[in-house]
Amino acid sequence: MIAELSAVCFCLLVTAACAGQEEDMAPTPTGAVSESTPAQPASPSPGGTPATAESTNISSRGEEIETLANNVARKITWEDGTTYEATIPDLVFRTAGMPDAGHGHRVVAAWLDNARWQVTISMRVTDHSVEPATSIDLQAEFYYDENKDEFTAANGRALFALTGRDSCTSDQPEPDYCPLDKEVSP
Repeated sequence: MIAELSAVCFCLLVTAACAGQEEDMAPTPTGAVSESTPAQPASPSPGGTPATAESTNISSRGEEIETLANNVARKITWEDGTTYEATIPDLVFRTAGMPDAGHGHRVVAAWLDNARWQVTISMRVTDHSVEPATSIDLQAEFYYDENKDEFTAANGRALFALTGRDSCTSDQPEPDYCPLDKEVSP
């Protein structure tokens, strides 16, 4: 019985293999579009322009925005009249009052819609001038518009970095921006 089943299985395998070879050897038409995969016109990207590999690759666009937020210097005048030409992370570190201390940070861009992004800058600042050293975690949230090449504040820490105004120190704190480091939901 086992020998008969083995022989039947062997015959089925050989038949399947031969059929597969015949399909592989069949001539394929050249210059014709397959009926199962019709040619598709380019669809517009979320921003309304024709889609290209570059414009539809959200991941690479996000990386470009992260690099922009992390490395490009912006000229910002704070509320007290002081003008800084610095990267956004440097401005955020400045809000902690320790602009020259060693820092580590992470920049992440999340696509919202069309040409809008949410950019999060997370950082830890350690103050070694006190014993024991204390660490402060900062989280600045920004919105970035690709069409305008503009960062706007989404939380209090970002507002502080862009304007020099601490939204929690006024007589009437702004509920949308205080506390400074609260996370913003997209």
